Amino acid sequence: MVDANILLDSLVLESDGSPRSGKQASDVLLDLCDQGVQHGLVAWHTLPIVAYYYGRQHSTIETGAMMNSLLAFLEVPTVGHQEAARWRTHGISDFEDALQMAAAIAGRAEVFVTRNKADFQLSPLPVMTPEAFLTAYH
Repeated sequence: MVDANILLDSLVLESDGSPRSGKQASDVLLDLCDQGVQHGLVAWHTLPIVAYYYGRQHSTIETGAMMNSLLAFLEVPTVGHQEAARWRTHGISDFEDALQMAAAIAGRAEVFVTRNKADFQLSPLPVMTPEAFLTAYH
């Protein structure tokens, strides 16, 4: 399961036009998912976040094409009211992060990949940075 920040690192530039610090590893991770080497998951609520920030730097047509590309190789786990209502059971105090974990669990993810490991210390799943994931699984 890839957190929103992994997609943003790969797809969105900093305000000064430079690549985000995690771009290289995030690109490799997403390429592995695109190639079918790794099975990638993304939370439903991550998609509008990515579209919004990408759309600030690209046209509507480019943003739509990028979203189609992501959805061609990243699976969106089915989640609903029950998963959202159990958000506090994952040991994560931030609501959005807890929803990320709920989606990861619903999608039967083996690992949650994020740059924000600090907020997932009590996670029921292993949490890794993209670099650590690539070292362990590539």
